[in-house]
Order: sequence, then structure tokens, then C-alpha cells
Amino acid sequence: MASPRPSACLKFAAVLVAAVLLAPGSAQAAADPGAVPGELIVKFSGAADGEDRAAARNEADVNLERALPVPGVQLVKVQPGQSPSEAATQLERSPDVAYAEPNRYRTAATTPNDPYFGYLWGDSNSGQDLNGGTAGADIEAGDAWDVTTGSPAVTAAVIDSGIDTTHPDLSSQIWTNPGETGGGRESNGVDDDGDGLVDDTHGWDFVQGDNDPNDENGHGTHVSGTIAAAGNNGQGVAGVSWNSRVMPLRVLDANGNGSVAGLLQAYHYAAATGVRVVNLSVTGSDFSSAERDAIAAAPNTLFVVAAGNGGSDESGDDNDVTPQYPCSYPLPNVVCVAASDQSDNRARFSNYGAGSVDLAAPGTHILSTVPGGYAFYDGTSMATPQVTGVASLILSVRPSESTAGIKADLLGGADPAPAFAGITVSGGRLNANRSVRQQYARPPSPTAAAPAPAPARPAKPTPLKVFLKVRGRQRLSTIMARGLTLTTRCSRRCRVTLQVRLRSRSTRGARTARMTTRVVGKVKISLSKSRHMVVRLSRTGRKLVHRARRGKLYVSAVATDAVGTSHRKNVRVALHR
Repeated sequence: MASPRPSACLKFAAVLVAAVLLAPGSAQAAADPGAVPGELIVKFSGAADGEDRAAARNEADVNLERALPVPGVQLVKVQPGQSPSEAATQLERSPDVAYAEPNRYRTAATTPNDPYFGYLWGDSNSGQDLNGGTAGADIEAGDAWDVTTGSPAVTAAVIDSGIDTTHPDLSSQIWTNPGETGGGRESNGVDDDGDGLVDDTHGWDFVQGDNDPNDENGHGTHVSGTIAAAGNNGQGVAGVSWNSRVMPLRVLDANGNGSVAGLLQAYHYAAATGVRVVNLSVTGSDFSSAERDAIAAAPNTLFVVAAGNGGSDESGDDNDVTPQYPCSYPLPNVVCVAASDQSDNRARFSNYGAGSVDLAAPGTHILSTVPGGYAFYDGTSMATPQVTGVASLILSVRPSESTAGIKADLLGGADPAPAFAGITVSGGRLNANRSVRQQYARPPSPTAAAPAPAPARPAKPTPLKVFLKVRGRQRLSTIMARGLTLTTRCSRRCRVTLQVRLRSRSTRGARTARMTTRVVGKVKISLSKSRHMVVRLSRTGRKLVHRARRGKLYVSAVATDAVGTSHRKNVRVALHR
């Protein structure tokens, strides 16, 4: 759903019991409810060094907030009153910047409801009365538990609003970091495992930046109970994989809202600690290159994500038409989950998509843990941990299973259901028993048939290169009056942008000095052979060079061919004063 302002979203959540992502608004500073005010995520090119990155930030007048755990990606802050969209445009003008985008919100995809009867119909459906129901419309968890009830060696990361780690059904199920010798909140104040986080003994809070990922919303605790609430302990409920563990990584605040920057840190943490399956009961309507890159950078981790809960009409939407993220990233390590009801129909609120949503799982009237007790919730957020729980069961019996293998077991084991035919990839609803036992028809092995002759490989094109040479040592007075003389060419026909930059130290305020880079001359040419060029300094550029006598001049040549391949060459200019 889209909403013109955050307050409308929160009101809708309270009235219709749904949590949705804040939609994008205007591009002015602090006017985009779909993004963290004044923050941008910037990806720099691989060739950009620290000085290049600083120069690009200075030219856009933004400040470095922190590096994010994706190569070349940083979180930056715009100046007060500055338009984030204009700052992003300015950043992307730099040849050192691959993209600049708002730090988008992510939020819980849940619709809580009032309590009914304490039946876990998703595990075993006998037709019990929970607003109707059909016997057998369940994931056959009981039959899967004859094989395994999960293993303490398997941990699912719950990237959500945190977990109530003191809940009697979850306190024994919380992951413990083997590299930390502290005791969670009762800590020793030392970063024992050297990961930059002090006493991350039981996960991390990326909202408050501390080692206490306590749940202030309830959403993450409910999700965690469905995955791994302690079973056979004489109280409460049992998780799908009730002997496995959950890792609390808090990225959503008390209102169920978080940002992509927080998610990136949690994704990196989970993958770095060796977690094989992540539960992402979050959704948002805005694409993020950085989020896509971060998930793709963790190929050994399966990300189980919610399809989302439709819009203001209380009816699910087609994610193939109106994408929701992370669900709609076309990545092999993403499994997107719709919600089914007690009769194997699509829950009215559940999104779907023949190409983007993989399978369904029980997502209505789901009883699970919440801080201080238990409650029934509805939503694709509640369906997602059912799949995460089955993935944990699969890893309990096949710990070396590949990410692709886990995904194949989940989709291949799904029970065909007419309600999901043609609107999900698998056309079915999760079945724990079939997936754990691999009781489904596997496609023929690729080695069973004679290999087809390999097609002839086209010859690799010669890599595009740009050559740049400044003609000898040139006097500054000549450059100021007539321009900078140089020679340039490409390895094949291309368009070249030549920039002359002045790099000098400037002072802002009484005590703060910083290095700035200014473009003082620029020209675009097309060429297929060597050409002598003169790049003249602009009038403003000549003034800047004159005032910054101790500055240094650099020439940057960026070549681009007809198919968009690019190459860059930088040369420092030797000057006679």
C-alpha cells in the first residue's frame, strides 16, 4: 500500500491490523516518508580510492556516516536543508559513483488479530474451528518430526524487531556466539571475537547499536516462536524446528520500522557467522541496489522473505506487477512466501506472483509467542517462519545441503494446491514431511542424458582502454592562458570525457580544514585514433587555480563505447610555476 505520510500508515496499521512500508513522497529534504530523512546509500566504483570517494562526497556536499558491509558502499548524510535527491544526482555525476539512492525503510509485513483457540493448525489441521478449516490443509509437521525435530547445531537468523529472550518458550532457544566470553547484558566489555561488536553474545541490536536485541514490538518474538519455540516442554507452543536455535538481529524499532542500512549490517552479520537460513518477515515497495547486492553477496545463506500483505483494499497484489522487496529480487538464494488459510486458499491479504513468489505457507490465525505470553497473528510474516522452520529441519538432517538444494527441497516438496496454481512458482503450499524426506519427483540428473555439444563461444572483444598523456611539463601561466595540452586515444571507437581537476586544501570555519576537488575544465570528444587536445580552464576554474597556488592538477579521462563499457585513466599534471 502507499500512504502520503507516516501517520496515515500507522493509523491504517492500527485500524486494519496491518503493517506496511512507508511509500515514497516528494524528493525534498525530510519529505520522503519512504526513506530515512537526509540519508543516502552510495556505491563507489571499484577503481575509486579513498581520495576519490572523499572528492565525490565533497562535490555533493555530503558527509560520510559510516561504511556499510558491501564492497564500496557507504552511508552518507546530506546537509540540513539540502535535497537528498539533488545530492544523489550530484553524486551520480561523478565517474567514481556507481549509484546513489535513498536509505529506504523496511517494515514488518504483519497483520495481528485477537486470540482464538490455541490450535497450531498449520502444523496439523484436523478442521478445528478457527474461522473454518479443512482437515489436512497443513504442512504435515508431525510426520516430519518422526525424522527430526531440529538440531541445536542449526541456527536461523531472525532479522526483525528483536526477540524476547526471557520468554519461557524461547529462552533456551537463543543462539550463543561461541567467540564471545561475555554473558549478553551481563558482559565483560571486550570484543572477544574481533568483529567490531562488543559482547554480541546473543545477537545484536542494529537500531540502538548495542548487544541487547530486546523486542519492543512483538513481531520478531512471534516469528521466532513459529520457527523454534521449545517443544515437548509442557507449556505454550512448539516451533516447526523446535530443537534448533534463533539468532536475534534487531533492525525494526518499536513501531515495526527499519531501514535498508540496518538490514545490510544484519545480512552481513548473519552471513559472517555462518548462518545458512535467514528469516525476513519484512517488505517494502522500493527497490534498493545495495540490498540486492548484499543478499547476492551471501550465496551460502538462504533468505526466506515475506511476499507482503497487499494494499488499502485489504486484498493481496501481484508482485510481478507491483514488486515488493526483498521478495522481488530475482536471486537464487531468495525464497518468497505467500500466506495460505485453513482451507488451502490464498489468504485474502496475501500478495502473490507467478514469477516472484515461490510457494505458500499457513499465515492466518497463527498462534505463537509474544513478549509476556502468546497471541494469534495473521500475515505473510507469519507464513515466512513456517518455511524458515522447515529449512532448519532440512539442515538438521542434511547439514551440508547447498542453498540451491534447500530451495529445491522446499519448492519440490510443496503440496500442489489449486489456489496457488499459476500465481506462485511452485503452485503449492509448504509440506515439511515431503521436503525433509525428499518425497517428491526430482528432475532428471543433468548427467543422465548425453551432454549437448557446447555452442561455439564468440570471440571475446578486446577490452576497452583509454590512453592519456600530458605533453611534458607545462607552465602554469600557459595553462591558465591557453589551456592544458594532452594526447588521448581509445583502443576502439569511443566517447571520452576529459576533466581537469584541482585538488587543494580549503578551510571551512576557523579550525576545520579539508581536501576538496573541483572540476576546472571539461570537454567531451568522440575518437577512434590519437588526437591532440587542449582543455581550457573555465573562468571560475582559473580563479580557483590562481587562489590555490599549492594545489595539484589532475586529468581524468573516462571512455565509454557503444554498448556502455567504460574505462578510466587518471594522470597528474607536472607543472612549472
